Amino acid sequence: MNPQPGCLPFSIGLAIMSILLSYSFGCSSESIQNERDENSSSLANYPLDYCVVSGNDFDEEGSRMIPHLYTHEGQTIKFCCKPCLPKFKKDPAKYMAIIKEEIEDLEKEPSS
Repeated sequence: MNPQPGCLPFSIGLAIMSILLSYSFGCSSESIQNERDENSSSLANYPLDYCVVSGNDFDEEGSRMIPHLYTHEGQTIKFCCKPCLPKFKKDPAKYMAIIKEEIEDLEKEPSS
């Protein structure tokens, strides 16, 4: 039995696309996990548990956001995702004041 003309190139192309897609999805989930591990270890004691720009919790269950770190005037700031950085850069004084106020409130709380 002979295959229909034009069927073989289509089948080969489909097989190649399947392999490439499988590879890209497998690699991307691994790199996401590695980036999350690096970010979580570098700011284990960050004073805020939410993004100062969006208000999203960092440990929100089911979230696929990858926290992003940025250093502004010597202060490392953690965002819920990279798109929050441009918003921060538009008015850094506003967000730095929020961070400063939160840190002061945390320092006032009695430790248990």
